[in-house]
Amino acid sequence: MFKLLQNKFATIADNWFKKKASISEKNYFTNVYGLARTLLAIGILIPLIFDSKFTIFPLHLLEINRARGIDFLNSINIFFLFDYEYFFLAKSIAILILVFVVLGITPRWTGILHWWITFSYFTATGLPEGGDQINSILTFLLIPITLLDSRSNHWFAPETSNRYKNYTAHLVFLIIQIQMAVIYFHAATEKIYKLDLWLDGTALYYWLNDSVFGMSEWLANLINPIINVPFILSMLTWGVFIFELILSAALFMDQNSKRKLLKYAVLFHFLIILFHGLVSFFFAMSGGLLLYLIPKNLNLKIPFKEPQPESILN
Repeated sequence: MFKLLQNKFATIADNWFKKKASISEKNYFTNVYGLARTLLAIGILIPLIFDSKFTIFPLHLLEINRARGIDFLNSINIFFLFDYEYFFLAKSIAILILVFVVLGITPRWTGILHWWITFSYFTATGLPEGGDQINSILTFLLIPITLLDSRSNHWFAPETSNRYKNYTAHLVFLIIQIQMAVIYFHAATEKIYKLDLWLDGTALYYWLNDSVFGMSEWLANLINPIINVPFILSMLTWGVFIFELILSAALFMDQNSKRKLLKYAVLFHFLIILFHGLVSFFFAMSGGLLLYLIPKNLNLKIPFKEPQPESILN
């Protein structure tokens, strides 16, 4: 009996050490996480470029947001550093930093700056949405990865790394994966216990026809005849939170299942753009999904001068 237990513990220990050795050999500083950073940056870049300060930073709401929150964090918020008449300076600096991130320039230096802009935007804007908060959280969690990334551009092939950097990156990406799983689990379960309309299968009708976040008129004319059928409406409504539960469970899925799920998850969030117009939310969640569902030690095949490993898209 003792010999059997001894062999069992020896097998477990051997497998554990093999797994640790495997982690240490994987280089996580690839353009997969670089693409995620780019998508996150685009999510904030779009409203900064295309919306006026009066829309996303109305003065009365800006002053309210400036007066609340943590004093230190407010003191470093880029959108609180300038008077309103010079607000274009803060906006220009933020756009420039985000463009650098999109282009992949020196992630070691732009990582903290990226979080600075996303956090500043989320806490200062008068029109915050869930995607802005997620963007702020993910860019904060990515800071350790970017500080350890010695590449001149996050689109380039991975450089030689060491096991300590790889362990750190693995741990951070695991935390991000858990965060994404919690987001989807909360989104699904909250629907059930907060609003009876999700349980009776009618919530989607009211959200799609909401006066603020609902469909445009031309789309409503196409979709409403379909969702006016009770059975179809119920299946679509329940399908939303069932799919979110599946996404939360992806944390425990094998890599092949995650890869298959990715395209459906991106399509799901694209439909949210189509029906609700939440563009920034799409880019924030797409960036998060890449970090959640795609192996970070694999490289996308992108035609840069730097040599690229085998594509994960084959």
